[in-house]
Amino acid sequence: MRVLVLAPVGRDAALLAETLAAVPIETAIAGDSAALLHFLDEGAGLVIVAQEALTPPVMAALAKWLETQPPWSDIPFIVLTSSGRPTRQDHYRAQELQALGNVTLIERPVRPDTIQSSARAGLRARLRQYEIRSRQEALVQAVADLEQFAHSASHDLREPLRSIAIYSELLARTYESALDQRGCEFLGLIQSGAKRMDTLLDDLLSYAHASSIPEQPLQPVPAARALEAALENLSAAIRESDARISVAEMPCVRVHESHLSQVFQNLVGNAIKYRKEDERLRIEISAQGVEGQWVFRIADNGIGIPPDYKETIFGIFKRLHPGPKYAGNGMGLAICKRIVERYRGRIWVESEAGNGSTFFFSLPS
Repeated sequence: MRVLVLAPVGRDAALLAETLAAVPIETAIAGDSAALLHFLDEGAGLVIVAQEALTPPVMAALAKWLETQPPWSDIPFIVLTSSGRPTRQDHYRAQELQALGNVTLIERPVRPDTIQSSARAGLRARLRQYEIRSRQEALVQAVADLEQFAHSASHDLREPLRSIAIYSELLARTYESALDQRGCEFLGLIQSGAKRMDTLLDDLLSYAHASSIPEQPLQPVPAARALEAALENLSAAIRESDARISVAEMPCVRVHESHLSQVFQNLVGNAIKYRKEDERLRIEISAQGVEGQWVFRIADNGIGIPPDYKETIFGIFKRLHPGPKYAGNGMGLAICKRIVERYRGRIWVESEAGNGSTFFFSLPS
């Protein structure tokens, strides 16, 4: 958190160091640009530099150094400019100094309390950058731990679940005639509970995978192909519900095809699940370009969602309709939200109870 000072003319550097030492703030005086770059490599919280020291070669060297910094780093620069009536050249020079990024211009002569308060503000901003970086690293580690836990839980819990499913099936086949109606009901509850737990483990694993999607350049993929795969997986449910699905022209987007297919499958699957019993299900799927993004739209004429639940439904294990009528564990929309947000998009719904739902999600074009 030290302050680097580059002011090679006169006693400016020494006076600045004395002024900051009174606060107290640690300083290091650089005799030239090479020394400044050396100090920067060692670490600093703020740079105070006289404008006359920022010659074109020095500016080029600083720009090259800034390019090597990680994305979270934005070191503050305070540039001490000359006093007097501003000229057109001063204006152009100020624009050139913006290449330093986080730069503040202070006109000389500088009052001691001005430089002290400016330095404290710059150091606080720099400290906040390190705090944010630390939190990001902790978050990355937490996500990695979550994925590892999901893998371990999925593997370790599936073994006893598989045993429960197998032996309950053997019990039903071998001793069903010896069980009364109540015993058969209990056995059915065991089997259905094992199946629900197995589905829940699958969804937890999908959610963990969605949380750890790496940020990397991707080639555009046709959304139509991802949608086709999703509809193929839902083909039995589509036939059973007699759903009429219309699909408009689909764009290409920069996203993993399997992730996009999962979003489509969850949203269309929800439309099928929450359909009206007295009306044929209609689902309309389309996309529209909006300000550098593609906004996908999945509209249905199902039972709809009350306005108070438009945000709640995207939470983990949040079910709007608990009970046996609508199967599920409340993970589908949470997975969709996680996937879309990992690609810097967002997802939302417009709906009213009894009047169908329209889900939207955006992805960079």
